[in-house]
Amino acid sequence: MSSAPSYTRRISSEEAKEEYILVLKNKLSFFPPRNTLFEMTAGTLRKNVAVESYRCTCQGPDEPHDHYFIRWKGLNKGDTLTITKGAGPAGYRLKMHR
Repeated sequence: MSSAPSYTRRISSEEAKEEYILVLKNKLSFFPPRNTLFEMTAGTLRKNVAVESYRCTCQGPDEPHDHYFIRWKGLNKGDTLTITKGAGPAGYRLKMHR
């Protein structure tokens, strides 16, 4: 029996402070295309969110690249999140493990 596709991430102090979930570049294909709204639920909370990005030179000026993220409030450092992809209009579900 196969399980639903998912993305799991442990929240850093920066993610908690700035209220975003980092999306690793190699996991972008799990989500809709960048800047495309999609529904994500966490319990009874439903939000339209998008994978956003910003240009960064944190590895030096000769290595510019993008960081990808989803804005989400209420995160705590050390939370482990699992986002699962639903079938059809079910969207994505976020489950927090504290």
